[in-house]
Amino acid sequence: MVISPSEYIKKCLKIDFDNSVENIIDTGASIIIFEKGTMPIEMGEMINCFYFIIYGLVRGYYIDDDGNEVTKCFVYENGFFGSECYRTKDTSTFFVDCLEECKCIKLPYFLIQKIMSIDQRVNQLIHSMYLNEIGKLEDRTRKLLLLTAEERYIFFCREYPNLQRRLQLKYIASYIGIKAASMSRIRKKVEKPDMN
Repeated sequence: MVISPSEYIKKCLKIDFDNSVENIIDTGASIIIFEKGTMPIEMGEMINCFYFIIYGLVRGYYIDDDGNEVTKCFVYENGFFGSECYRTKDTSTFFVDCLEECKCIKLPYFLIQKIMSIDQRVNQLIHSMYLNEIGKLEDRTRKLLLLTAEERYIFFCREYPNLQRRLQLKYIASYIGIKAASMSRIRKKVEKPDMN
């Protein structure tokens, strides 16, 4: 059975739309599949839509002055990516890479703005999601500044228990701000059974 974009979003976000909003979503949104290794967003590109992930995993990353990739975020099932240009009205400052095949609902910005203007619940939901993202960024910044590398890895494992099996160690290392060479040593130490 094929589920419409509006039905999928309603189910995942636990929100109810009236018929007019459902119609706007189903008329203006589209389902898109990105193959593993695809870059839906490139640095310097102007983006005009959100992507809501039905299945799959993407990584957002910067390139530093030495050409190294620095992982900014991971987004997976029932998460959004593509919000930066909506917020800044400018080009993307980072890349988004599909680490797995990704099936997404593509939601143009104008569509979201239209829905927000006619449905206060959607407006409140999006506002709440932004505040939640800001909270996550603040929390991550604090942990990067105050926790040891080992503590940051433990936090990552607790925060994203299903992601560690889906990610290469180098991506986890980059996300928690340590060198890839240290990642295996830290993981072995953390996962070593307590001998006491």
